[in-house]
Amino acid sequence: MKSERFTFILVPDNDGSNRKFSISRSNLFRLLSFFIIVVIVIFGFLIVTIPSYFDYSNMKNNYDNAMTERAKVIELYRDLERMKQIEVVVQKALGSNLIEDASLNERLGEFQNDEEIRSGYLNNIPSLLPISGMVTQEMIINNEEDVNNHFGIDIAVPKGEPIFASASGNVVFADWTPKYGNLIVIHHGNNYFTYYGHNELILVDQYKSVDIGDVIATSGNSGLSSGPHLHFEIWKDGVAIDPLLYFPTLNKSNISVKN
Repeated sequence: MKSERFTFILVPDNDGSNRKFSISRSNLFRLLSFFIIVVIVIFGFLIVTIPSYFDYSNMKNNYDNAMTERAKVIELYRDLERMKQIEVVVQKALGSNLIEDASLNERLGEFQNDEEIRSGYLNNIPSLLPISGMVTQEMIINNEEDVNNHFGIDIAVPKGEPIFASASGNVVFADWTPKYGNLIVIHHGNNYFTYYGHNELILVDQYKSVDIGDVIATSGNSGLSSGPHLHFEIWKDGVAIDPLLYFPTLNKSNISVKN
């Protein structure tokens, strides 16, 4: 008994000859069954993977948003810390209590709420410690002509540690000097200058601008130095200012960079 077969004829649009092929009922059934199984598997795969993909995308977006918010919180915390440091410096300079001065408090509030003024002003005031370490020598000024004057602080650190710009500004000097070895001087505007001495390597070019927190050098023992350390000075209006006044909450024997 002959098995029932199905014949398919392909008729081309041009004048070419027709083509035909035949297939048995059983083989046609197997082919259709295979096709149905493939379709079911594909749909099943899509049903399982598509929700997972969207879940992953949502999780990634939530993670990215969380990291963005975290960065904003960290930046606000840094600004708050700088504001506290600046307030203490202003208190010492004026000899008054800002908390009791309503007008100054109001102006400070306006200053803190104005993002453009705050970011520009704070970034150009020395407010970031250039390196972590121990203060082995504080500032000493007996008189202007005393050769034993020490116009900044010494921070003992190992060689090769990164040194950060304490504020944004322009590098006005980056070269060797007999006393301070590899020395960097940055002008921050408003007659503020910071000095970074005894560096091992200078990583910025003279007359180039830097942002607060930029790595400008590595710590070393160059010049007249008895051991690896950073000599750090702050000058305002031609007068040396004790750097520890800008970081009053820090222990003088052990300070850490808040970066």
